Amino acid sequence: MQIRPDVYLLRGKASNFYLCVDEDGLTLIDAGMPKEQQLVFDLLDQLGRDPSQIVRIVVTHADIDHAGSLAAIQSASGAQIYAGEMTGGYLRAGKSPDHLPGLLQWISNMFINYQSVPENGIEIFSDGDKLPVLGGLEVLATPGHTHDHFSFYSPSTGVLFAGDAIDTRNGRLNRSRKWLTADEEKANQSAIRLIELTPAAFACGHGDPLTGHDSGDLMKFFNELREDN
Repeated sequence: MQIRPDVYLLRGKASNFYLCVDEDGLTLIDAGMPKEQQLVFDLLDQLGRDPSQIVRIVVTHADIDHAGSLAAIQSASGAQIYAGEMTGGYLRAGKSPDHLPGLLQWISNMFINYQSVPENGIEIFSDGDKLPVLGGLEVLATPGHTHDHFSFYSPSTGVLFAGDAIDTRNGRLNRSRKWLTADEEKANQSAIRLIELTPAAFACGHGDPLTGHDSGDLMKFFNELREDN
């Protein structure tokens, strides 16, 4: 599925990730579950591309459904990985961050992991940085779902890569589910920050990308967030 001519959606088993096409090469936003690298390689083949043309992989956060195939794709492509500082530590360990209810978090810590990435394979970004993707991709700290979560916005195209800060359900925008959220207050503040950008397209980690909304839809969601804040 194309969100626009230069942005492609990849539907993994547990989450969405995205491929961006620029003149200098390709950028992957997140990397799906373990063993989902073939989804990327199949799309590249359809586009007449190859893995070596992926120049960067940008990570919203280190959950297994967003970083599970990261090491495999990076190894095949040689791409530079970009992530937040705390996220980088989790990626090097091949572990998801703490944000689940007690027993689920214990199970995750003990039994759920993914292939780690090399120590020198990650470049750390911070809030306010800009990446050379889609005319300038703004790095936005959006903690809440996890303590080190980032979203990315392209003002020139209007596309927002929201990760798990916002998702879509039944054609509506929603905030990160409460039981999966590390910090409720920060999650609300982060969602408000993203809505205030008034994106033309919400490319979320879960649910269908949203492009057919209007100002009324955004205002309704904004007011719901303000009431919960």
